Amino acid sequence: MTPGYNLFYKGKQKIERESNRNDSTPSKDLQELAERGEIIRTHGGAVTRDSFAFEPSYHEKLTLHTEEKRRIGRAAADLIEENTAIFIGNGSTTMEIVRHLDPVKSFKAFTNALTHAIELADLPQVDLSVIGGHLRWKSYAMVGPLTERALEGVYFDLVLLGADGISVEQGITIPSLNEAETVQEIMRAGRKTVIVADHSKFGKVAHGRIAELQDVDLIISDEGVEPEYKKLLAELRVELSLV
Repeated sequence: MTPGYNLFYKGKQKIERESNRNDSTPSKDLQELAERGEIIRTHGGAVTRDSFAFEPSYHEKLTLHTEEKRRIGRAAADLIEENTAIFIGNGSTTMEIVRHLDPVKSFKAFTNALTHAIELADLPQVDLSVIGGHLRWKSYAMVGPLTERALEGVYFDLVLLGADGISVEQGITIPSLNEAETVQEIMRAGRKTVIVADHSKFGKVAHGRIAELQDVDLIISDEGVEPEYKKLLAELRVELSLV
């Protein structure tokens, strides 16, 4: 939390504050917390992200850590090689992969993200396959039995996925159990799995685990990752690339 502040929200009560900072205002500090992903702004206040099942919408995620996500997306896009089969999962960070693809390098792209499919469809160098299923409106991801059936017998050179939580104890997690099951199927079909996530996801735990840390080949994040996590991942021999 921002130094000097105690923040809470109940029903339509106002945000209360206690501060020893002369340059602070409730609005300014709430905005700072929202930008760091610690709270969600609401009409007249804010709510915390304490629940394991809490899930901001895709559009809310697009406003958080935008510069870090651009750098991460660019680095992940550079991993894609010519004439390979690539799966790109849903999320605001993976969208930056789509936006930083090499305009010349041709490859086969697969995605279960409606948002990503629309952007990939405009790229002539991409041979696109869209995995159908039940659409989750919060994430715009196709999930469920139909999605998993469509994945049968399909394999990928590289799987690129986002995450809501990265924890040494609980592994890689996302808010939806249904989506987590689908992602596990996708990972099993991949030769190599890369997680793209900004520093705010470290130390967080969401509702459904998609993998243990040791199950992924690489995590791409930004320089904001705390030294303790760098040390713990090194001890677990999990490759971490910071951009």
